[in-house]
Amino acid sequence: MKNFQPLEARLFAAGSGNAKRAVEELAAHVLACKPLEIYFRNMTPAQDKALEKLIVRAEQGEPIQYILGWVDFRGLEIRCDRRALIPRAETELLVDEVLSSIANRQSSIVIADVGTGTGCIALALLAELPAAEVVGVDVSPDALALARENAERLGLAEKFQPLENNLLEGFGESSLDVVVSNPPYILSDVCKTLDVSVRDFEPELALDGGADGLDLIRPLVGQAARVLKPGGGLFIEIGYDQGPAVFHVLEQNGFQNIRIIKDLAGLDRIVAGSAARS
Repeated sequence: MKNFQPLEARLFAAGSGNAKRAVEELAAHVLACKPLEIYFRNMTPAQDKALEKLIVRAEQGEPIQYILGWVDFRGLEIRCDRRALIPRAETELLVDEVLSSIANRQSSIVIADVGTGTGCIALALLAELPAAEVVGVDVSPDALALARENAERLGLAEKFQPLENNLLEGFGESSLDVVVSNPPYILSDVCKTLDVSVRDFEPELALDGGADGLDLIRPLVGQAARVLKPGGGLFIEIGYDQGPAVFHVLEQNGFQNIRIIKDLAGLDRIVAGSAARS
């Protein structure tokens, strides 16, 4: 059986926050087994060589999710690569909040997922809402292609509508029941200081939210106020220190029942509100 400790040491030296887990996942990928099973398996020379190539990529800062080519998101296997932002556990809370706002999950509602990326939010919603239709909006044709691939692989393509578009421009007035978004919200100056695994590998377009992080959030909220049906829900993922500012943006645009939802770490993570009723 292979001694994985030298590989763990290499990734630790390269700055990996959890080198042991990274090695386990990469080795499991090569051996086609579960991570903990790697300690009871023998590696062939070909597998050993394949693992070395993956370790080198990880040493260079490439995220494990891109190396593996997929990530688990609310039980769905979401394919991911450098075309789109890596789905993260915090964003699962965004899906949970949308679902908790829908009284009848069998209802025929229309949802727009703005900045759909891999399609993880849209597809997680469709997996729970059989009668819904979700428009996956993105300005990146590459990201939309990835989202479409995920929808087809998961058997959800029939209800998923990829749309290359700038936010909610062109949507009809009162045409949507829900708008959900994990938009770029990181400050431009902060983007320059991000870990190499994020800064050099994930698309800047999906990260950089401008000088104060709200460059896309402001127009998104204004457009959502127009295209949402009265009482329709808006759900936006935000940075940990942006709650009050985004709350104010929703307030300025007439949203009601505005609330800030914290993540499991107790940090502000989502701002939600209801479109004004006429």
